[in-house]
Amino acid sequence: MDFNTFFAGVPDFRLDRRKKHRLVDILAIALLAIVSGADDFEEIEAYGKRKESFLRGLLALSNGIPSHDTFNRVFKFMDKGAFGECLYTWSRELLAFLEVNKPQFNLDGKVLRGTAKAGSKKSGICIVSAWVAEQQLVLGQETVAAKSSEKTAIPELIKSLDLRGALVSCDAAGCQVSNAALIVEGRGDYLVAIKKDQKHAYEQLCEWMEKRKQALPADEWVDFGSGRIEKRRCCVESRLELLDGLADWPNLRSLVMVESQREKNGRTTAETRFYLSSSVATPAEFNRLVRSHWSVENRLHWRLDVVFREDMSRTRQGNAPQNMATARKIALQLLAQVQDKQSMKNRRKIAGWDDQYLLEVVKGLFKCV
Repeated sequence: MDFNTFFAGVPDFRLDRRKKHRLVDILAIALLAIVSGADDFEEIEAYGKRKESFLRGLLALSNGIPSHDTFNRVFKFMDKGAFGECLYTWSRELLAFLEVNKPQFNLDGKVLRGTAKAGSKKSGICIVSAWVAEQQLVLGQETVAAKSSEKTAIPELIKSLDLRGALVSCDAAGCQVSNAALIVEGRGDYLVAIKKDQKHAYEQLCEWMEKRKQALPADEWVDFGSGRIEKRRCCVESRLELLDGLADWPNLRSLVMVESQREKNGRTTAETRFYLSSSVATPAEFNRLVRSHWSVENRLHWRLDVVFREDMSRTRQGNAPQNMATARKIALQLLAQVQDKQSMKNRRKIAGWDDQYLLEVVKGLFKCV
């Protein structure tokens, strides 16, 4: 597709008589600038002015490069749902093209810390994302309402996803019978972490699995790296008839127990976690699925913070924080598709230095002329 096709679903809120720049030009410049290392609207304007001759080969730019105030105003008032849909549509098309068998949708929230008010760390905007780890795709996101929590955003995100044939995994924030019911109604499977806030069910499950764990089929996994040794033992129970505390969970078929031990700098820590699932799988498969869920932290959230400096962003007004978050995720997916040995950080820098490399980065999405 081209820029016009990709951004076609984003409505232009501006009055025709006051337009100096096409909306598609503003969005395309912003995206190319973010891929190339820009982190805020001033840097986007600076990139555009220094790359104007290159950009004129791709865009109309009848009135030159927009100012940083124009970029700010467009991202502030632009429909965040419509802009986000550009990302989700592309991700769904990629997932369908790759013909992935039973993809895993990992749901998790991330706070944009730079949006928090002074003296109130918990006031920052939180966005819950649906992440497909193996293909490194964002399929959807939902902003947590003010004075609320991830628990209210997760069901709305689940409703927006096509769950047919997928496995949805989430941490304790999404451990609700109602969420499981939504996933089953969408013809998907769930894998959710259960913790002590589900008191009766958790205590019954913990007691049952501790008694039975030596007799259950199990898988052990060991990982070495960064001066640490991590061991995980996963066992699975499929006999559920004696656990009345879990009777309300729809299509519940597997109870999963993961015992992890971590050694680093001579110190050893241990943790036991429990999961509920409507899927039937081997201990080795569940061990992999549990590990895969946390890729949303180290391959999405970590990269947004470290590579794109998302937590440092001071963009706060209107829809700008959510729209910039979407633009960063589009840029991240473009950079993740590049087949070279450079780090993500280096790819951004090289794209800023080398226009031909930038075209190679975006060619997986845009037909540049």
